[in-house]
Amino acid sequence: MPMLLVRYGELGLKSPSVRRRFENALVDDIRRRHALAKVPCVISQTRGRVFVDSDDWRATCEILGRTFGVVSFSPVEKASSDIADLTNATVEFARPILFPGASFAIRSRRSGNHPYTSQVLAERLGEAVLNDNAERGVKVKLDSPDIEISVEVREKDSFLFSSVLSGPGGMPLGTQGRIMSVLDSEPAIASTWLMMKRGCSVLVAGSDDRFVKVLEKWYPNLKSTELSKNIFELANSNQCTGIALPWTLREIEKKGAPKGDLPVFYPLVGLSEEQTMSLLARITA
Repeated sequence: MPMLLVRYGELGLKSPSVRRRFENALVDDIRRRHALAKVPCVISQTRGRVFVDSDDWRATCEILGRTFGVVSFSPVEKASSDIADLTNATVEFARPILFPGASFAIRSRRSGNHPYTSQVLAERLGEAVLNDNAERGVKVKLDSPDIEISVEVREKDSFLFSSVLSGPGGMPLGTQGRIMSVLDSEPAIASTWLMMKRGCSVLVAGSDDRFVKVLEKWYPNLKSTELSKNIFELANSNQCTGIALPWTLREIEKKGAPKGDLPVFYPLVGLSEEQTMSLLARITA
């Protein structure tokens, strides 16, 4: 079964100590989600990347696609960084995915010290793949090829892949404060999801279990409570440091901002109705 290479985004821009804490939070969340799904996994890390090996890589893809902090991920084949070994591995990797007459390109990048540049590596690998498929009419095309073969060389190892799958991005769960999010409508699902994406620990306040079940796919073991009239008192009693409301700018202008002793967030205020509905479709898919 292929290993999964996991990429993350903005948390890698933090200071070294904060980045390590956020990386550890991401790894812990991935491990916890696998445990809840009863899928054994082994997780390893290098700078800027997380690798996940599991007994069911398709289940892992499903998990990673709903893990906040994950920008993208790819099923990869691992090889040595030795250029001769890597060339052989790339030829073997390319053979089953190239079809007669297909165009391809090698995309290479390196991290560490190696006796070759990324450009030299791409040229060497591209030539080897081209020669191996000479009788099939395969050709090199750097702009918009049919198949892209990516090679990441990291110190003594290299990783080959041809597909990139999307995660939700954002920050790992639990890296920000604890927020109470009002969950009283379908737009509130999108509002709550956006707070989760920012790394907040979330307590939802609402009585409709359908909304909670949608969000549980993204936030395992999501806690909920009944919504009461005094939302500030409810948030304080549950040790929350802020409140998220699913109000648009028009609703804020109509109702006026609620008064209380906690900050209030409006995640939907910068979105149009069409953008909110599009986000909601993604969340509920």
